[in-house]
Amino acid sequence: MPSAPWSTVQLAEFLEVFELLEMLDGVNMTRIAVDRVAAALDAEVVALLIDETVVRCLGFPADAVPVKLLRNAAEVRFSTLDAPGIGEVHSVSAAVSTAGCTMVVLRAGNAFDKEEETLVRSMARALGLAMTATDRLTESRMLAERLAERQYLSDRLAQIQKSISHRAPLQEVMDSITEGAAELLGADVVGLRIVGIGEGERPIASLTGYPEEGLDHFRSIPLGQGFSGRAFIEGKLVSTEDFSTTATELGADPQELIEAAMAAPVHHDGRIVGVINVASREVGRVFTPPQEEILLRLADHASLAVTDAVAIHSLRDSLEGERFKASHDALTALPNRTTVLEMIEFELDHTARGVPLSVLYIDVDRFKLLNDMYGHSFGDRVLIEVASRLRSAVREEDLVGRLAGDEFVVVAPGISAEDAGALAQRVTYQMTQPLVIDGRGTQLSVSVGVAESAAGLSSEELLGNADVAMYRAKTSGRDCVVCYDVQMRDEMFKRADLEQEISLGLKAGEFVPFFQPSMNLETEKVHSLEALVRWNHPTRGQLAPDAFLELAEETGLIVEIDKSVLDESCRQLAGWTRLNPDLTISVNLSVRHFAHPEIVDFVAETLAKYRLHGSRLWLEITESMVMANDAMTLEILRSLRSLGVRFMVDDFGTGYSSLVYLKRYPIGALKIDREFVDGLGSDLEDEAIVTAIIRLADALGHEVIAEGVETEAQQEWLVQSGCIYAQGFLFSKAISADATEALLSPAVTVENGLL
Repeated sequence: MPSAPWSTVQLAEFLEVFELLEMLDGVNMTRIAVDRVAAALDAEVVALLIDETVVRCLGFPADAVPVKLLRNAAEVRFSTLDAPGIGEVHSVSAAVSTAGCTMVVLRAGNAFDKEEETLVRSMARALGLAMTATDRLTESRMLAERLAERQYLSDRLAQIQKSISHRAPLQEVMDSITEGAAELLGADVVGLRIVGIGEGERPIASLTGYPEEGLDHFRSIPLGQGFSGRAFIEGKLVSTEDFSTTATELGADPQELIEAAMAAPVHHDGRIVGVINVASREVGRVFTPPQEEILLRLADHASLAVTDAVAIHSLRDSLEGERFKASHDALTALPNRTTVLEMIEFELDHTARGVPLSVLYIDVDRFKLLNDMYGHSFGDRVLIEVASRLRSAVREEDLVGRLAGDEFVVVAPGISAEDAGALAQRVTYQMTQPLVIDGRGTQLSVSVGVAESAAGLSSEELLGNADVAMYRAKTSGRDCVVCYDVQMRDEMFKRADLEQEISLGLKAGEFVPFFQPSMNLETEKVHSLEALVRWNHPTRGQLAPDAFLELAEETGLIVEIDKSVLDESCRQLAGWTRLNPDLTISVNLSVRHFAHPEIVDFVAETLAKYRLHGSRLWLEITESMVMANDAMTLEILRSLRSLGVRFMVDDFGTGYSSLVYLKRYPIGALKIDREFVDGLGSDLEDEAIVTAIIRLADALGHEVIAEGVETEAQQEWLVQSGCIYAQGFLFSKAISADATEALLSPAVTVENGLL
């Protein structure tokens, strides 16, 4: 077997630097990379510049870097310069990234040849990708540290929130709050008192950090007395670093003097009904602003608990327990659909003429995928968090309800659709804030439909209009707000009809694969086939994927479509074995398959049914798929690989291109996206990127296929650069199975895109 070209060996050795990305910071990575470049090219000077600033330089003393000379060298691809202390040198430069970073290499002696220039450009591009990955890794580490700090707070507050939402007794909730405050704030003493709530309006109190017998004395202290009384009187958080004069007010012994303390008011129905106070005996202790914020959040939870306790007490006085259960959602404790409709009907009947009523219909984007991938328990916690965020985003007079599944509603009396749109924007912003559950970061978004009341509308019709607007928000790209208009209902019916047609089409076998050949540019023969789905619609004729694929993905019908295409493709491949026993076929897989390991059994059964070896089947996946669920994806890929099936990364370079994931996953081929192929022969940046991908694939032992080849100039450039496989309209469009069989027959050749 011939040895690899010199430049390929150098590039492979250079890429080894980035296999340690997780162990290197950006400074050390660029230092080692610059050293490798200098060694590979026998260069005296290697420098990295960002705009007009030299950020790293090898070959000149740190206090004598000729910045102007390096800037001049960076502005041209290659030149001859007079370098101080070295003499005449040849220079070559290449862009490291689109952020203005450039690599400059200076060498005395021989000028750089074409192979060395290409190597420099490939190294620069690889370094740029690695620098981006390192920056993201650093950001991820910093975010992880911040999230870890917030996680403990979130978990503790979630426990308190859970006890509130599950209607725990107020005393139990208060005890949970004081215990949580002691843990979160590192406080020696935490007290919480509430007055004017419950039968006889006897003060309710919770105290942590003192003997149990001190609770009665603490309960008897008037809310307006002492240091914590300032929070009650002034209605705001107060803090002090000198609490010794008020120690006796909490029953402390003189030798147990408090050093620092803070207190915050607790509210109900617009008035102050309690105070939560924390104290520390640690000398020199100062409560920080973030700790003050935590105390305010705990006070808010106490306020919510009080408000909830009062509401529950009132409801239980007027309703039987079973009626309450029947009117509220068990998971989130929000009003259910029946109660929401009653509320809308009440507002429609009792709102003064001319006063508007708006309804927000809210659906969690891609919730089914989250539920499938991480389990129903995870999904339930997401729904509880959504309910909590909705409560915090809306006005006090608004009603928040849960209709079913991941669908929520806000009934907003007294505001028009325009004002309700602003309220909905506040809701969508609240949902996009970072969320961590069980240590797993999750990005939430919602689609919101807004509808305003009109004369003659019933509660069902108003809610239905908001539902229609929500579906328009879904089809407009999600994470957005749409206000209802009458044309939307017709569009919703069309969408529902299309979903029904897709289901019927699956049963009727209307979804079939068409096949686009990948050519061996050296032999000019068909190398492999890619299966691309088409819909033989009974009335609209043959439909391309853009007419149905988005809805199929959203509804999950894409899973059955993929299976149908894979089965038919394998059946055809088995029949074409007589024409080409080495022919392989690639089939695209949706990300939804990686939430369910059943795809492994389906592929195994299909291969066995048509007596095909797994090596003749390629499955095409995207970079975003392997990032969606690392552990489960890796397990499914490995199980499929054990069947002999191989994998190629589609549209390589447009997603999360990571050397780490290329190494970790059992990838066998890379498909260069047509976006880069378009510029071959005319665009130096596209050529540099494609060269780097070809070299990278060669170094890793992967096949590489260029997509979207449409000109002979592109074909010629690919051949000269070592890419021998390509597909595109220059050779053939996607064709039917019958046309593919004719193409594979010995008497048929492909020339200039014509069969």
